[in-house]
Amino acid sequence: MNNEELLQVESSQRQHYETLLHQEEMNLIVEKEEYNLFSMLKPKLYQDGNQWCCLYGEDLQIGIAGFGDSPYLAILDWNGEWYKK
Repeated sequence: MNNEELLQVESSQRQHYETLLHQEEMNLIVEKEEYNLFSMLKPKLYQDGNQWCCLYGEDLQIGIAGFGDSPYLAILDWNGEWYKK
């Protein structure tokens, strides 16, 4: 490889790294927003059988609930339920 080809490879690798870094920053922003509603409203988070439940309200009939195999997945499901009509 000559110097020009090496510079092109280096530039491509740098661009790839910057893209990955930007994507990681965006993922952190999205994850923070996912927890924002949860932290403001402070719904109950508890294990229900083999799943986790995130519940805002008195019970499952009246409140808004989300379920998942982990607390994080239950919060994500709850966020989705919060925005449904």
